[in-house]
Order: sequence, then structure tokens, then C-alpha cells
Amino acid sequence: MHISCRNSLVVTLLLALAPSVPVFANGETTFVRVTEDHQDRPLALQLAIASYSPRTGRDIRVDLISAIHIGDREYYAALNDRFRNYDALLYELIAPKDVVISRQESERSGIISNTQIMMKNMLQLSFQLDEIDYAASNFVHADLTPTELSQSMDDRGESLYVYFWRLFYASIDQYAKDPLGLNDIQMLSAMLSADSDNTFKILLAYEMTNLDTLQEVLGEDADSAVIGARNQRAVDVLKSQLDGGAKRVAIFFGVAHMPDMEQRLINQLDLIYLDTTWIDAWRLDTHADK
Repeated sequence: MHISCRNSLVVTLLLALAPSVPVFANGETTFVRVTEDHQDRPLALQLAIASYSPRTGRDIRVDLISAIHIGDREYYAALNDRFRNYDALLYELIAPKDVVISRQESERSGIISNTQIMMKNMLQLSFQLDEIDYAASNFVHADLTPTELSQSMDDRGESLYVYFWRLFYASIDQYAKDPLGLNDIQMLSAMLSADSDNTFKILLAYEMTNLDTLQEVLGEDADSAVIGARNQRAVDVLKSQLDGGAKRVAIFFGVAHMPDMEQRLINQLDLIYLDTTWIDAWRLDTHADK
């Protein structure tokens, strides 16, 4: 497959799973990575839980919990355990206010796409909406409604048509940067050394950590409706929760949101970065226990 076509396909799939870019903020905080063993064989796609606190020393802790829409069942189980420890868990979902999240409601509203269903089955993973307990009492919706998102996109001149052409030109740009496909060769080497039948999953995992194209497709994070406007809503809800007395709060959004989200925590709430905890989202070495 021609590399530009291959990039277009992978970008489309990643947008359906969890829009992602090289997820660094200020050149320091990393939100997604692939871990490898001493022989450079991929072990797991990991997502970050990055923690922040006020400069003033107040007894407040805010965690940015990076999410992916499909993952290992054990990954979601570990998150459910962690979620019980928060005063408020702010979650993303473009849905009407007061929506009750269930698998049936998600399918009726079109939240689960055909692409996600295909990828879930192909990669033998689980849906986030199936595994996360959104009925928990500390869960707080912190996203735009469909009407608000549509209006925000209109205000910015954004549309699916615009995203399509951004994807087209971004793929051409990726080919110009790597006409010999050296990045593909590096990923192929990792897949071959993995001694695993998870080749496509490994390909996607590496793409999630190094594909610049998605930044070009989604536009500048702070100005976009898909990232910026939704992140601002989450920060506004966070402020409300902290003003209401919450001490330990988490924001559970897709990993692509996190660099911009971090900047909003720093600039608007004067928070500082503390540390990062990593959780395996996709196990890539299927022979580890053999």
C-alpha cells in the first residue's frame, strides 16, 4: 500500500479509537507510550494518569486520566477501581444533558460507530462504554452537548468536510517527510521482533505515539471545537467542583485532549505537575506468560 494511503487509513482508524498526536506538553509531560523489553520487543500500549496540585499548597489533587475508546478489559477494571477514590470524576461524552449511559443508548445515539465495532472485534478488545461504570455517584458529565458542539464548529468554520481535506493534505505532507517509509521499516522491525500475532495492534500502538498527522487534521488544539472548546467546558466544570469543596478530582478524557488540558490547568488554575502513573491499555506481547 502506498504510504500516503496507509497513513490516511491509520489516521481514520485512530480518530475512531482515540484521537491522538505525539502527546507531549511543554516538552515534558508524556501521555501515551509503548513499553518495550530489553530486546526492543513491544510489551504494552500505556496511558498516563498525570497529577497536578495548586502552587499554594492547598490540599487538592487533580488527575488527568488519559482514555482510549477500546482497550483490554483489565485496563477498564483498573480504572473503575481508581475512580472510586475521587470526590468527582469528570468524563467526556458528546451527549444531551442528563443522559443515562448504557450500551443500548449508545448504539441508538450513534456514539458507537461501525468503525469502532470493527476495530473492537479485530483487536479482540472491549468497549469503554461497556466496561466503565458511568452510573457511579461521583461521575460528572463535563462535555458539550451535540447542539453545543455543532454551534462551536460552525463558529470556527469547522466541519467533517474540512477535516476530510485536512486529512488528505496531511497525508501528502507525511509522505513528503518520509518518502522512503523509514518509519514503517522501524515499526515493521518491532513487529517482527515481537514474536506475536498482534501485528496490526502493534502498528496502531506505535502510530498513536508518533503520528503528526492527527495534529494537522484536528487543527490547533486550543482553537478547535473538537479539542479546545470541549476542554474548556471540562475546566469550567472542574472549577465548579473545586469551588464546591471537592479535593480529589479526575478528568477522564481521550488522550488527544491532554496536552491542551494540561495547559489550561497550568494557565487558568495555576496548578503544577506532580507525577505520572502508567496503566497498560493494550497488552502487545501475547506470549509473555508462555
